[in-house]
Amino acid sequence: MKLKFSFLWLLMIISAVSCKYDDSELWDRVNDLDDRLTSIESQLTKMNSNINSISLIVNALEGNVYVTKVTETADGYIIEFSDGTTATIADGEDGEDGNAGKDAPVIGIDKDTDGNYYWTQTIDGQQTWLTDEYGNKIPVTGEDAVTPRLKVSATGYWMISYDNGLTYTEVLDENGNPVKAVGEDGEDGEDGEDGEDGNDGAAGSNGDSWFDDVRYDPNTGILTLVINGETIQLTTGEPTGIPSDAQAGVPPTINAGDETFIMPTSISALSVDPENSRIGRFNLAGIQTNGKWLELYGTGATNQNVWVEINGIQKGIKVINGNEVASRSRSNSPVSKAKADVIFLVDNSGSMSQEANKVADEIIRWSNELSQTMDVKFGCVGIDHWNINGAINITDVTTLSDYLNQGYGTSRTQHFGKNMTTPPADWQQLEAKAAAYNNAGGECGGIMLHFADENFAFRDGANRFYVYFTDEPNQPGGKAPWSVLSVKEDSEHYNWDASRGVIYTVYSSYDDPHKYQSWLYDEDPTLFSTYTGGQILKTTGDFNISLSELPVTGAITQSFIIQFNITPDLTVGGTYDVTIIIYSPDGTIKSQYTYKGIKFIA
Repeated sequence: MKLKFSFLWLLMIISAVSCKYDDSELWDRVNDLDDRLTSIESQLTKMNSNINSISLIVNALEGNVYVTKVTETADGYIIEFSDGTTATIADGEDGEDGNAGKDAPVIGIDKDTDGNYYWTQTIDGQQTWLTDEYGNKIPVTGEDAVTPRLKVSATGYWMISYDNGLTYTEVLDENGNPVKAVGEDGEDGEDGEDGEDGNDGAAGSNGDSWFDDVRYDPNTGILTLVINGETIQLTTGEPTGIPSDAQAGVPPTINAGDETFIMPTSISALSVDPENSRIGRFNLAGIQTNGKWLELYGTGATNQNVWVEINGIQKGIKVINGNEVASRSRSNSPVSKAKADVIFLVDNSGSMSQEANKVADEIIRWSNELSQTMDVKFGCVGIDHWNINGAINITDVTTLSDYLNQGYGTSRTQHFGKNMTTPPADWQQLEAKAAAYNNAGGECGGIMLHFADENFAFRDGANRFYVYFTDEPNQPGGKAPWSVLSVKEDSEHYNWDASRGVIYTVYSSYDDPHKYQSWLYDEDPTLFSTYTGGQILKTTGDFNISLSELPVTGAITQSFIIQFNITPDLTVGGTYDVTIIIYSPDGTIKSQYTYKGIKFIA
């Protein structure tokens, strides 16, 4: 108020010099100035309150605190945070016109390329970073964070403080000129009442809110704010322990041709974590590179090497590595185990009679081994020549063993469980469904694969792995749906996606599988693995191998649970593209892959 008092002192001097002076016009100007200063003081309080609220909101967005309560008021909301602080904000209805005066500084925030929020100022429509005396951008949160404060100087110019009001400096526009807050008592002063003439007027009358929009849904507990065009969403309640999306940062760039390994294509569907409905998760198969299984480190880790983007939005993530899952499982510590459903596709034609018993016995041994530490279920499908002649739906290892121990040789997979000690409840339904899968051209892995995919009761959130045993080419009989092309992403016959599973092939023959190159009739069976990211194990009729040699063992036991916060942009039941970037701190390990059309299931 110094400016007003100085003006009055000048008037007293003028009055003492000339008692006959008509000062009515001057007094009108003084009163007008008084009104404008009072208006500015009122708006300054609201402006500084908004600036402080922005700081508190970003602090919550970055996971430093969380929202405990949101209370609606007559003109906005009161937000309470876990550290005891409170933010009061207007509801944003006047946001479009809410800038104080044409040239009044609008203090806002923006995210820089490093993923952090910094303070900005917008003057006359021009946004620039707020910087300190050394030209450094001023962060909103963190060790060097500052919350700016505004005031008007005695000479009517905007001032800003970066030390909680201890000292102030003039606000400068992009040309380095001080920004006027109060119009001079000239002919244009009258136009300043609504702030539209900026340089000549007081702060605009609609300067209550710098939030373009503020909405709170008490049903979901989600608070939505739009600041300078950027949408921010906060959820009330205890934090999930998963880094927020604001903390996700900017992933490294991997240029075409720079990848050091091929990302595996086994990812589960997105699902709601069984222990917390506010957390989403998916399983990623173990990743082997340079002969070693990778460990992944998520958002905020000093050695972070994995980033996840869902439909173009970087997600804050927490990673549970396979070895951690296994160790916790053995010690019975509470943890969501990585889940996998493993399906065996078995050629049980006459040419496989030599190895049939060894195949069944090795499936039983290996399944028992996997079940010791992982949450693994199993299924099995058999084919003689052109039709499905046996199957058991997703089940536990004990039931699988009972199924495979029926009969001898190839007959061990040529039934639906009718004669088991405890027949599966759905054996008749599965047998009836199999009758429609009878038009392959011979031993055909494709018809078995799609029969399982279309009819088995796969578990939500489980990775799917197929192990295909054959000694023959894939023979779809001219049927594209049963061809290896059905899992080839760039094929017109493609009918697959990464969440539906990876196929590993055990090829038991002296023949080279690559010699089969007749599409839709005699196809290289190992291409099922090539096209889905699985691997191939070659043997001969003696079947002198262990399934533990397959990388699928490590892919399951070294798989990852990747958790993220379920934000309003993610709808259970929707379909999403998930991009995963892996980049080691030293840059020696790097890969990027987008899994398309991944479902988000409840």
